[in-house]
Amino acid sequence: MEEPNLQPLRITSGWNVEWNLFYEVDPKEETLTYLDSSSLLHLNNYSLMRAINLDFRPENDINGQFYLRVINLKKVENPKTKKIDYDGDWENLYFEFISKSRIEIVQEIERLVVQIPPFKG
Repeated sequence: MEEPNLQPLRITSGWNVEWNLFYEVDPKEETLTYLDSSSLLHLNNYSLMRAINLDFRPENDINGQFYLRVINLKKVENPKTKKIDYDGDWENLYFEFISKSRIEIVQEIERLVVQIPPFKG
């Protein structure tokens, strides 16, 4: 099989791509190797204090599903260095969407990057 392309996505300004292993493949026996990462895509928007994360679970399973989650972020200051970092509140998600369809996931990501309101937490 020829190496697939990364999934094209329309991402609006302000979103940072932390990592992208989201390939333009649907779950099939011959493409499962591209669905074997615990996280396929992770985007952050620090001005909105939100992150978007995409997983495929169970990994390497033809019966798996895409899990798309929007995580609320909070600032955390390192007491020693005074450097600001960001933690995600994975227990209190803003939004979750589960689908077997890569196309539905793409549509939902593209909708979310335009419509997510800022987190005021």
